[in-house]
Amino acid sequence: MRRHTLAHSLAPLLSSILAIIAAFLVGAIFLWAVGKDPLRAYGVLVSRGMGSSFGLTETFIKMAPLLLVSAGLLIALKASVWNIGVDGQFLIGASIVGIVAPKLAGVVPHFFMLTLCALAGFGGGLVWGIVPAMLKVRYGLNEIITTIMMNYVAIYMTSWLVKGPFKDPTVVAPQMPLIPPEFRLPSLPLTRIHLGLVVGLLVVLLVYLMFRHGTLGFALTVLGRSRKAAIHAGMPVNRLVVAALLASAGLAGLAGANDVLGVKGLFQAEWNPMYGLTGFALVFLARLNGLWVIPLAYFFALLDFGGEMMARTAQIPAFYVPMLEGLMLIFLAISAYIERKYLGEVD
Repeated sequence: MRRHTLAHSLAPLLSSILAIIAAFLVGAIFLWAVGKDPLRAYGVLVSRGMGSSFGLTETFIKMAPLLLVSAGLLIALKASVWNIGVDGQFLIGASIVGIVAPKLAGVVPHFFMLTLCALAGFGGGLVWGIVPAMLKVRYGLNEIITTIMMNYVAIYMTSWLVKGPFKDPTVVAPQMPLIPPEFRLPSLPLTRIHLGLVVGLLVVLLVYLMFRHGTLGFALTVLGRSRKAAIHAGMPVNRLVVAALLASAGLAGLAGANDVLGVKGLFQAEWNPMYGLTGFALVFLARLNGLWVIPLAYFFALLDFGGEMMARTAQIPAFYVPMLEGLMLIFLAISAYIERKYLGEVD
């Protein structure tokens, strides 16, 4: 009995690790097939991402938005709500902060400026999730379709904003006004890592605690496991669906605010980091466990930074890291099927 329980508890972790290993093995075969040296490529990934202070700093910086996006996806997916609109919500939050921050810089105290910008980013993402949420609860429309469509609207709307009414007239390139460096997110002592990383960690921990000990987290979990059970228990199902989708959208918008205030310093045309696929791969490999999200966010940030280094140093195709992420999801699906077949339902 004890072995059976131990197998159930370790299976999710082991299957995620095996999915990652399998993805890297298949990726190595792909690199070999196209004439690249996989050992050299992976060596660059590790040495540039973990073997230097610059690599570690850049990895931690890239980790911050992944934590915020993943926290939002945790909330949505725990409730079986599929928010595929992360990228659009991110852009809306980022563009609103790109508009608001330069106007507030130097006008209000720095702390209040950052607080207002964070609320603006969160609010922008949240507003972008209202239409899919209402269409789902009122008309039963699939949120996968509606959130994807809202992505396209967000891309074109933000493109119009940055090239039209809010373009910085002092430069030729389509971009919004620059936020002075002294009014951006402060760095942690003795580092270039901005405060957004701490915010991301706190948000993930709060989401974990909400599902671990909170009433709302329990209700969302019940909804995610069985909508019929939630209805039978008298839970406000529609309100929970709306809350999950809006919270997820808001945190995606907050991630956009994070990148504008902590990394970019402005909003540019044609800028779209596309954290959506990475966020889904991360959260599923974490098996919807908030604590597992933290090390995996670091891992995916390392992949992101290391992928850039591989492309420059080892001439690895730019699409290689997204391909790896897709392979991880495929192998995770296979391992989850094996879990269900041989161990039954595994949390």
